[in-house]
Amino acid sequence: MEDIVKLLAGIVGRDNVLHEPYDLIAYSRDRYPIFTHPRQGVKPLAVARPATTDEVREIITLANKYRIPLTPRGSGTNYAGSAVPAKGGVVLDLTRMNKILSINEDAMNVKVQAGVILQNLEETLNSKGFTFGHDPGSFPTATVGGCISTRSLGWRAGKYGDMGDLVLSLKVVLPTGVVVETREVSKSSTGFDVNSLFIGAEGTLGVITEALLRIHPLPEERAFLIYSFNSFEQAYKSLLKVLRKGLTFTSSIVEDSEDEQETMVFLCYEGVKEIVNVQVKHTTSIFEAEGGTRLDDKVAEEYWMNRHDMFSQMNKEGVADSIDTAVPVSKVLEFYKFLKEWVKRSNVKPMGLGSWVLPENLGIDLAFDGTKAEAYVAAREELVNKALELGGTVSYCVGVGLRFPHLMRKEHGSALDVMKMIKRVMDPNNIMNPGGLGL
Repeated sequence: MEDIVKLLAGIVGRDNVLHEPYDLIAYSRDRYPIFTHPRQGVKPLAVARPATTDEVREIITLANKYRIPLTPRGSGTNYAGSAVPAKGGVVLDLTRMNKILSINEDAMNVKVQAGVILQNLEETLNSKGFTFGHDPGSFPTATVGGCISTRSLGWRAGKYGDMGDLVLSLKVVLPTGVVVETREVSKSSTGFDVNSLFIGAEGTLGVITEALLRIHPLPEERAFLIYSFNSFEQAYKSLLKVLRKGLTFTSSIVEDSEDEQETMVFLCYEGVKEIVNVQVKHTTSIFEAEGGTRLDDKVAEEYWMNRHDMFSQMNKEGVADSIDTAVPVSKVLEFYKFLKEWVKRSNVKPMGLGSWVLPENLGIDLAFDGTKAEAYVAAREELVNKALELGGTVSYCVGVGLRFPHLMRKEHGSALDVMKMIKRVMDPNNIMNPGGLGL
């Protein structure tokens, strides 16, 4: 232990190596809800806080030499346990790498270090007339690197795509200490898409230290709509008609009201004022033809303004969790019926049940009794296995983490063997987040 601390201190300085018990407890967990007690989690041997790619490279070279497990970490906002050091070892805290390196207004891109906070990035871009467009629930505290590593999805993904869609180029330190930097172009036809190896990889193949990201013009107009329908089926089919019309909304929610007597559809459009107005007009026409009732726009605006507060509201009701399943569009209504029945028998308090941003996404935000975590996990298994049976995925944004590595074979089949082969070649000593993604 003392030798590890001394070696790490030689790279990042003693002030940036944490090893006291209270520090290690803080890094033993992220927001993974099954750890319902402060003493639960997996404590690392030490925490290193590098500030440069070179420091990351030296730490990884050291870890590879002595076969010390490494777990990259941003702000620790993940609900799946992706930042938990499951095999102990050293946590690599990247939050000191928080510089915005450049903004290219002509090319509409921004280069950042991996530890930049999304909200800080957005505020900087807004001041120059741009927006990043990635807006997950953890927006005020999540880091760029963490979002890339889980391929997170945000509230504005209908227009701007998920985190992976916003990546142009990456700088990554591989488990062997080699630094890879992909070309700063939006399209290449010269071989494998190397960026995609690290997007959604949860730190299993290397450490992302820098990223070149797409940015967009700050929208001149933003409009909100909220409609009430008699049933989820009626509301969902109406939303599909909006998509078939070729309209591009920034955000959408289809979810039951609290009393379950109606289903609400929330939409946000943003962009050039004239285009937004036309899309709102067509949407209004479709929804009214399908029997929807338009509610006060102020309700929709309030919903939008409070979108980042949902997890804190859930925590007041118990231990919060988010089950982010997705199934093919043709199976959504079948899965919705199953989900409603599941809620009734699973002793959970739903805080939001419905389809979010993309039509195949159908999941639930909920609160459960922390004293009955084992029973809850068993119930959650039933739900995600049903999603897999219907041809879906166990996660469309939160990631695998400690939740579902055992289900990777069921979801990916022989493709998991391809992932394992890549892992063995790139990380021969299995130091990077060992056990992550079921690899």
